[in-house]
Amino acid sequence: MKYNQVKLYHYSNKNIKGRIKPSFFGGNYYTGNDVKASPVRRAFYYLSRHKTEHLLDNSKYLYITEVNRNKLYNLDKDPKDLKSRFIIKGLAVIDITRLLKYIKKSYTGIVYNRNVTAIFKDLKYTRKIERG
Repeated sequence: MKYNQVKLYHYSNKNIKGRIKPSFFGGNYYTGNDVKASPVRRAFYYLSRHKTEHLLDNSKYLYITEVNRNKLYNLDKDPKDLKSRFIIKGLAVIDITRLLKYIKKSYTGIVYNRNVTAIFKDLKYTRKIERG
């Protein structure tokens, strides 16, 4: 692994060829609800292959890729205080769509919940593992 690269793990029941594409966002059961939160296209990955949501336990394939750590905005730490900049006036709610569109201009993706990443660009995977 190159310096400053971080491994990402993507689970799917589809036999994906070459690249994982955010253009498929919302096209399956897992991401259908995420579209309701924001239509910004993104593909979901994990920083740890051992800490995933249980609904992914039976996924047929595990795809592994790498990205530059500096191109992932850490929404948990929020070093630029972006969440406060996108609060909907009069509500204590963040405008997720505006926040993601802003971050997408400068970053490949975001990290949140300490382990989940949402990637805005197509990523070529480096390894595919057929599970079970």
